[in-house]
Amino acid sequence: MARRSRHVPKRGTPDEDIMQWYLKDRGATDAWIDTDVARSCTSKQQYADEADARAHALMNGMGGVLFSYACRYCGFWHLTRRPGPR
Repeated sequence: MARRSRHVPKRGTPDEDIMQWYLKDRGATDAWIDTDVARSCTSKQQYADEADARAHALMNGMGGVLFSYACRYCGFWHLTRRPGPR
């Protein structure tokens, strides 16, 4: 019996922005997700890890005002004014 090949979607060029790849290659469009991505990800600076995000907040004198969170869309860390669950 022949094995069925597993379909693995190809990612674009290495230089392609991850958000553009996500928007281009997803199955169906969803206005709520598009709005959430624009609000919580594409308009914010990306940080490699939580320590980097916190360090930038502290360097800008916003340590007690900005909080870091892991983005569910891009996998990087961002800063927000909303305190997260502790």
